[in-house]
Amino acid sequence: MVHSIDIADVPSTTPLFADFWKGKESFRRLLPRYFLDPRAFSEQAGLLASGRYDRRTLCAVLREQNERFGAGARTQAAIDALEEPGSLVVIGGQQAGLFGGPLYTVHKALTIMVLARRMQKELGKPVIPVFWIASEDSDLAEVNHTFVLDRDGRLRELRLHEVAEAKLPVSRVRLGEEIGPLMDELAGALPAVEGTEGILADLRAAYSPGRTYPQAFGAWMANLFGEQGLVLVDPSDVRLKRMAHSLFEREIRENSPVSTAVMAQTRRMVEAGYAPQIELREGFLTLFHQDPARQAIALRKNGFELKSTGKTFTTEELAALLERSPENFTPNAVLRPLYQDTLFPTLAAVLGPSEIAYFSQLTLAYEKMGIPMPIVFPRSSLTLIEPKMEKLMGKLRVGLRDLLVRGDRIIDDILKRELPESLTAHISMGRASVTESWKTIISEIDTLDPTLHRTAELGSGRALRQFDFMEKKIAQAARKKNAILRGQVERLVAALAPRNGLQERTLAALPYLARYGKQVLMQAAEGIDPFAPEHRGLVVGQ
Repeated sequence: MVHSIDIADVPSTTPLFADFWKGKESFRRLLPRYFLDPRAFSEQAGLLASGRYDRRTLCAVLREQNERFGAGARTQAAIDALEEPGSLVVIGGQQAGLFGGPLYTVHKALTIMVLARRMQKELGKPVIPVFWIASEDSDLAEVNHTFVLDRDGRLRELRLHEVAEAKLPVSRVRLGEEIGPLMDELAGALPAVEGTEGILADLRAAYSPGRTYPQAFGAWMANLFGEQGLVLVDPSDVRLKRMAHSLFEREIRENSPVSTAVMAQTRRMVEAGYAPQIELREGFLTLFHQDPARQAIALRKNGFELKSTGKTFTTEELAALLERSPENFTPNAVLRPLYQDTLFPTLAAVLGPSEIAYFSQLTLAYEKMGIPMPIVFPRSSLTLIEPKMEKLMGKLRVGLRDLLVRGDRIIDDILKRELPESLTAHISMGRASVTESWKTIISEIDTLDPTLHRTAELGSGRALRQFDFMEKKIAQAARKKNAILRGQVERLVAALAPRNGLQERTLAALPYLARYGKQVLMQAAEGIDPFAPEHRGLVVGQ
């Protein structure tokens, strides 16, 4: 069963994301092609046909990386297909989150695969699903934890507390011995069902001491999706950076043409009425230097300066350093998509709402650097609903939209229903009566002395707040009286709207995999309609 919510009704939806789905002209003008335009994909494929890509080197790297991750024959066959002239990719990426990160990582991978298969059928040429591991991200606090529901249905955070050097890319951060005890803690939290041991065994094989975050994440993703032909890529590989040498060199020799183009596009975006996602600092390259920690590269009158150390370079010196040691350069969030699409013939980039916002700032940068901008495509948004939770929703008369709008405040709404109808009715009647009385009083005061209008309004507000105060106290009393019901609602909120937000932004996939096996991924894929403007609540395990 599917519970559907219009994207515009999801509380976290921004005006830009709503306009993106509506196809509003003010937004569509910011992008070269629009994903709901029936001609968009064939036009993009035509543009890419004339592009020159070093498929041989790229595929050699991908074969090696995916073999190391443990991917199977279908992934290797997909890489072989990518080596064929005219083949295309659908790509998306995510940070290398601990134990696979939040569910939206899974949803993005599924969207990539569903869209790739659909486009391959429609275009009549190979379209390969590719997942980009954000291995050069340096924010360890973003990836060193995960959230699961424990056996009591409570939200539990699992976090690694090992310390790494500041601004060190996660591709250079290795898991230590602390991963073992954390895995034991996870084992105690996951459901006591037959599938848990298998999931834990696979997870322990992926997340072992000595592996970097991207290596462990890649092994886990290969375990989940390798049989479906998903190709993983770790962009920190020096061979890939050599392939993008001309892009990086132009950024150096032309004093950041990408920054100039992004700032121009940002002005267009603001004029269209949208707030920019990226606040780009002037005077810096969109490249970092990392040896081993990441350093910003500032533009100076006669060259460049590493911001943290103060070391300076002429243009020729920095270009020569790039030539000698490309592994010590990494693109920032602005340049990363252009790096990606220099390597791959990208038909579409599958993106979350925030990513769509910042991609909208890159149109002129793609034009400036002569790279075909991929079709911006939205990641499917899902909430996985277990049968027992759907049953509880029915019992409590709560819809998924109610949970997303109200979050843990919905407890009060549900408990109010348990109050005597007469008490609720009398409070409602009292509120209406007081409201009407104060309207009359304010009207007469306006006739007598208009300067007292504000004082009268304040009096009205104070009187009505007494009803709010009483309702709050009554709800508190109901909480204490109805602990069982309260526990049920708290578990429902933890499962479907944890931390008062979308499930996919918090919970990991692990408990669902333990209960229902990898077939839950297939069930989720079958529930995806990538072109539907909705958030879907999908009942799994039936």
